[in-house]
Amino acid sequence: MRATLRWAHSDLRAHRGEAVFLVLATAGVVASLLLATALFGYATNPWQRVFAQARGAHVWLHTDESADLRGLARLDGVESVAGPYPTASATVAARGSRASVELRAGSAEVPSVGRPLLVSGRWLDPAVPDGVVLESRLARALLAEPGDTLTLPGTARRLTVVGVADSAEPRYRPGEQPGLVWALPSAVPTPDAQVVGLRLTDPGDTGYAVQRAVTVLGAGAIGEVSTWQQARAEAQGGNRLLGQVLGLFGLGALIAAGFAVHGAIGTRIRGHLRDISVLKAIGFTPGQVVRIFLLQHLAYAVLGAVAAAALTEALGSRIPGRLGDAVAVWQGLPGHTAALVAVPVAAVLFIGATTGLAAWRAGRV
Repeated sequence: MRATLRWAHSDLRAHRGEAVFLVLATAGVVASLLLATALFGYATNPWQRVFAQARGAHVWLHTDESADLRGLARLDGVESVAGPYPTASATVAARGSRASVELRAGSAEVPSVGRPLLVSGRWLDPAVPDGVVLESRLARALLAEPGDTLTLPGTARRLTVVGVADSAEPRYRPGEQPGLVWALPSAVPTPDAQVVGLRLTDPGDTGYAVQRAVTVLGAGAIGEVSTWQQARAEAQGGNRLLGQVLGLFGLGALIAAGFAVHGAIGTRIRGHLRDISVLKAIGFTPGQVVRIFLLQHLAYAVLGAVAAAALTEALGSRIPGRLGDAVAVWQGLPGHTAALVAVPVAAVLFIGATTGLAAWRAGRV
């Protein structure tokens, strides 16, 4: 082992440029894979992106008007509460289309939990007391945009659309799920229910949190319960094909990169055939030759992979444009830590296997 380390050290001093190149190449490959993972999650999972940016509530409870919701904030596992918001069921019409909606009375300040993410227009403004913000799918169904007027059939009331926003709550589905309309309290004069959102410290405890809430409020006070799992399952249904296509292209690119790395390492080791002959002449066995190159390349790979993971984690979200946004969102998604560890480890193992195979072949010469 001592002779192996001495030769590896002398080879490093003689080929410092090659060593630096291998470290940088490994770092580049790992960083590219991590950024590609972030972009993949950003493109194929828009609901998770919205949920992370909006600090979405994991549980939404729709209750009757008289329910006392103050005790929910003190439940174990509840990090913060959105609302409660008075609500009213209604039907709105625009450009010949109608939709069932939930009018939700909020304030002129965007909430910190479960906040809508504006796509166009602006948030509620006391200067426009009849102004409303529509959930984006509802706005598409009504062909509505900021500046349009909504009517409430059967009444003389009119509402002015001031904004359109994305929400992590269950989205509008005709005949199944009413659309969400945020409004000032003056636009919801006769609420018939209220809704509250619970953001949990551990999303895995959603079922337990719902049970505790039902116990505190009483089953009769709760009209509807929706969870983040339900909203995610409904929202992700249309993105599976996109995910499969992007995954297929990503797999092809990964295979191509693997062949490139295999070729580069094989070429470097074949360039050391003279050194390998000298090593065998002075008594090194083929196994020791393999071990020399394996230790070298694994050290380079580990150094490059760790540097790439650290830089991506620390500086990735500061990259200008959509890529930086993707990394920032990815860092808040489930599975981020696992991917941050798995990608560098997989790269190091692949480089180790490639090096071992190439060195074994060269050692048999």
